[in-house]
Amino acid sequence: MVFDDFKGFAVTLKRLTRDPVTIEYPDVKRDMSNRFRGLPALRSDPQTGEALCVACGLCARICPTSCLEMHVVPSEEGDRELGEFILRAGRCLNCGMCAQVCPVDAIAMSKEYELAVQDRAGLIFTKTELAQIGSQTDDWWSS
Repeated sequence: MVFDDFKGFAVTLKRLTRDPVTIEYPDVKRDMSNRFRGLPALRSDPQTGEALCVACGLCARICPTSCLEMHVVPSEEGDRELGEFILRAGRCLNCGMCAQVCPVDAIAMSKEYELAVQDRAGLIFTKTELAQIGSQTDDWWSS
């Protein structure tokens, strides 16, 4: 019985000399894998800066939680244009179905995962905020 206690102390002393396994989270952030799906973001053309969305509405229709909301306005040429795009991130499952169904790859799953807010209203993102998150991803066209 006393031998078991010394065996436990030996394990403890052995672990004291090892380097810590944890990271200091707010200061050091771990790299996310390439397949990580964070917040959906809107992409724009790198040359012109114009939004790639053609306002087809497939992303809003396929979303299982109905967290995407689109308002389409007619353009001067007779086509449709994206007027307002709202993402309710509190309801989003980060499933990536909206990005898969988009015919022009206007939606991408970003690496954004720090979404903690005090109020639920902070989890509602508009078209300009999602475009800003999409522009922070430098190499979206190479993946």
